Amino acid sequence: MTMKSLSLVVAIISGFFVFLASAEAVDSLAIEAVRGKSVLDDADFKTIDDFVAKAVGEMLATEDFSSISNARAIIVANSASTQPNQTQFAEQFSKSAQKHISAALQQAEGMTPAGRSFKIVTNLLMLTDALTDVRLAEVALKYVDNKNEVIRYCAVHCLANPEITDKLNSPKAIDTARQITRRLDEIVATSGPDTLGLIASFAGSIKIPEGDALLLKVADRRIASYADWSVERELVDGDILRILGDKMASSGASKGSIGRRFGQLFSYVLQRYIKGADVLTDVQKEQLVSVLVETEKSCLSKITGKPRFGIKKAIESGDINALQQEHNNLLGDGTKAGDLNIDYGKDAGGAIITHPLALAAPPAQSK
Repeated sequence: MTMKSLSLVVAIISGFFVFLASAEAVDSLAIEAVRGKSVLDDADFKTIDDFVAKAVGEMLATEDFSSISNARAIIVANSASTQPNQTQFAEQFSKSAQKHISAALQQAEGMTPAGRSFKIVTNLLMLTDALTDVRLAEVALKYVDNKNEVIRYCAVHCLANPEITDKLNSPKAIDTARQITRRLDEIVATSGPDTLGLIASFAGSIKIPEGDALLLKVADRRIASYADWSVERELVDGDILRILGDKMASSGASKGSIGRRFGQLFSYVLQRYIKGADVLTDVQKEQLVSVLVETEKSCLSKITGKPRFGIKKAIESGDINALQQEHNNLLGDGTKAGDLNIDYGKDAGGAIITHPLALAAPPAQSK
């Protein structure tokens, strides 16, 4: 991911949490009255549909992008009944949202200039995300393989939203969970690091076997990018390691596929920091240090059952030899297994491998 696209992702992430306090452009009085009813009739259903249509249309027609988040806020604020267990309102609002957001997205795609189209599509996806409605998953799924990485990120964010994954873990939503998992699996090979982080978050939260397989695929993609020194946004791997580590701690999976990915990915993070001292930027080193220290503090202590500070101390003292020794003690080397007792697979002779793969020297040093 280029720095330009990364800055766009950061801006989009911020947009998920910001609502501007400008004057309301959509009249919400009628919908507020319907929200307070315990039983709805056909006129009420029409009021809901008219409100969503007008509010989404306002987003589609806006020329003032400084206030578009206010339109999102109005829609979200009126998306639920104030009466307990009022399923009629929820079902109608969901149907209307799916219909009008889908139609607006289709119109936005054909808009010119491209910058206007981009802003409206991303804002409509942010609206979809904020509504946290599993029935809107189909809207987001259409964009998870978009060529624009920021739009793709927004679409995946809709699906990786913790409120959505909680709902997907309901037995009645298992088919939808599997459908989403399959689609995310298809884009792992072509997604940028921030999107991969979201996919890992989804995979770690979803309670179906396919979730673990998806998580392993994301980890393998990151491991491969470390191996050939093409990795970007190392900070993402802190979240991926945390998700893998939580699964290890909860299931004792150090000898299985989860533990193997944790060990190899963490090893490559450590080795990149050690071997890349002369070629990495200060930002890259800072990201690696953040991943290493946080993983030691949060993951290793949880997995081993005791506090660990060796990696942090070695980094702070600038002692590369001590850092390498911590790596070997924890993850294993050619002479012995590490404290995590990870099974890295078998060699050609069928013997268990007790140490991770070594990271090649960076390209600038291998010439």
